[in-house]
Amino acid sequence: MSIESYDRSYQLLHWGLALFGIAAWLTGEGAEDDFQSNGFLLHLYLGFTVLGFVLLRFAVGLFSSGKFSFKGWSIFNKKQWLLAGEDIKQLFQLKLPHRKAHLGIAGIVQFLGLLLFLWMASSGTLIFLLQGNTDSTIFESIKEGHEIGEALIPVFLLLHVGAVLLHSLGGQQVWKSMIKKNIS
Repeated sequence: MSIESYDRSYQLLHWGLALFGIAAWLTGEGAEDDFQSNGFLLHLYLGFTVLGFVLLRFAVGLFSSGKFSFKGWSIFNKKQWLLAGEDIKQLFQLKLPHRKAHLGIAGIVQFLGLLLFLWMASSGTLIFLLQGNTDSTIFESIKEGHEIGEALIPVFLLLHVGAVLLHSLGGQQVWKSMIKKNIS
């Protein structure tokens, strides 16, 4: 199966989400001390950048056509889950599933990753906006949800990066689609 080629703008969008998302996640511990600390401000600005990238990705997905569109790429349809079930069966048989972009288990993992990044960036923004109401139930609920999301990020990274590594070991260099312009 050939590897799909992505244009530079999509690659930059992917790398922006990946690099700023991971940087925001890694600086999360430094943000817990004080709303005025340098650690909090670094985490906040990285989170704002992630929010920009994820909103741009959702805009592209909603308002474009072709392989970047969300049309046909959703976790909310039966076909996607049936394909994911087939993919999981193949994995248990020690075979790598090969599908077009955003289909099957890869599509579910990627879509859930986007939702996770959206949740983390938007809940972090809400925490910043509500910082004067730290005793409110709403603030505490959002903060708890943000912390749950923080724990889910390494799970997403393990699944997403792990799949790329497995495909690479299996001879399909899918990582090249996010680095090179034209793939042979």
